[in-house]
Amino acid sequence: MGHRVTDRERLKKLLALEAKYRLREEVLDRLLDSGEELRLLTYEPMIDAGEINPNIYIVKEGLIRGTYLDKNNEVTAGFALPGTLLISFHSYYDAEPSYYRYEACCPTVVVRIPKSYFDNLAAESHEFALWVMSAHQNQLYYTELRNQLLSGDAKSRLLQLTRRLSVIIPDSPATQTVADGDSHDKAMKKQLYGRHQKILSMVPSKIIASYLGITEQHLSKIKKEMLRENCSR
Repeated sequence: MGHRVTDRERLKKLLALEAKYRLREEVLDRLLDSGEELRLLTYEPMIDAGEINPNIYIVKEGLIRGTYLDKNNEVTAGFALPGTLLISFHSYYDAEPSYYRYEACCPTVVVRIPKSYFDNLAAESHEFALWVMSAHQNQLYYTELRNQLLSGDAKSRLLQLTRRLSVIIPDSPATQTVADGDSHDKAMKKQLYGRHQKILSMVPSKIIASYLGITEQHLSKIKKEMLRENCSR
């Protein structure tokens, strides 16, 4: 009988893809051993806007959405799938209230790690500190990539996004497989390209529209237009 992958092993594999720097499994175990699992209902906040919460979170199951208010409009800043490290940097870095609201898009499980333990582990382990730096660099890269994808008019934004995700247009990198012998970097790329594809299948159109910065009606109109164009080819 083959080895059954446990939830913890699966989480460690996903967490390892948060950074190019390779962290030994025993260090990941030390990080996760300090955590407490929290179960969130749909729309329940993990961290609410205006709350001072310096703890570190890792998504284990489900999906977290980061939002903020622009005047009276709720804007989706981004999403976090299993294996993602989440921090309210206002709270963590300067003990200020969180600007973002981090809420569950569906029943979600997160691991909450105390800031004090996280900081002590970074101070004790040079290896862990390098991994944290690499993970944050990956998040900054992802943010810049998102801005690149979502530049231009509404139609080109959605077109750029779907080209990456293979939602409407096939043969994007998201459809390519990573063999067991492929490098850690290739596995990270596959995870990155597949990330939005999973998100689009899990959240309603109004949230996708918020992420793209357009109305739900406009999103529906563009989708129909793009599908007609693809069918006529």
